[in-house]
Amino acid sequence: MNLLSIIWAEVRKSHRHNFNNHLVYFSLFVWPAILFINAYYAFKPFNLQAGSPLARFVPFDKLGLFLITGYLAYIFFWSLVQSAWQMAYERQQGTLELLLLTPVPRIWLMFGRAAANLIEAVWLFSAFSLLIILFMGGVHVAEWWLVPVAIVLLVLSAVIWGGFLNIIFLFSRDAGVLYTLFEAPMEFFSGVRMPVLAFPIWAKSIAFLFPLTYVLTILRGVVMEGKTFRDLSGSLILLLGVLTVLVIASLFLVRVAERHAKETGNLTLF
Repeated sequence: MNLLSIIWAEVRKSHRHNFNNHLVYFSLFVWPAILFINAYYAFKPFNLQAGSPLARFVPFDKLGLFLITGYLAYIFFWSLVQSAWQMAYERQQGTLELLLLTPVPRIWLMFGRAAANLIEAVWLFSAFSLLIILFMGGVHVAEWWLVPVAIVLLVLSAVIWGGFLNIIFLFSRDAGVLYTLFEAPMEFFSGVRMPVLAFPIWAKSIAFLFPLTYVLTILRGVVMEGKTFRDLSGSLILLLGVLTVLVIASLFLVRVAERHAKETGNLTLF
């Protein structure tokens, strides 16, 4: 069974279990939209004109574009944190054993699961974000071929992050703590609502642990600042380095998880 077959099987499974109600799609649209609106108007009471502290990092006329690109990328990563969190339900429903007993490479299954959940979780808000970007204007692109490259990097980074989290959640019977650690801090420290450059050094050190930080730097550099490939090469190298570390860590952890399951599990409990 190849990777595409695994992804398609996970797409069908995810659709039947998680997206079988129109209200689910409604919530996937409304919830991120409310987050964006809340973040946008949270800045309104403050001085955002030239000379303000925030204007040093984000021009007032591009605040909306800054926030919508931030939440667009965040939803990609957040949806896969949610997907990994559902590993707890796999344990409760007795289906985690199927993941460990399925005759396919476990690493493919984890990344295939991440890719499958990403497809249906983000398309609606992505369409909304595109309309908002076209409505707001302010897009400044120097090299248009970098736009699809940035999108591919966003998808690839989210899938690798999601696969890594899926493997981590294989070890946990109660994933609530891990979910808390990976959701809110990622939104805050990655620069979704506030530019990372405005953070103190200790917060920046946390920000650079998340691949979303580098993805946002590249995405905003392409669509907001008109940066070229050469300008973004440093961030691109750092992102590829982080993704390489995540893939290597995933390969190691999935073997540890399989060995742990063989030593401590049985046909009814892993």
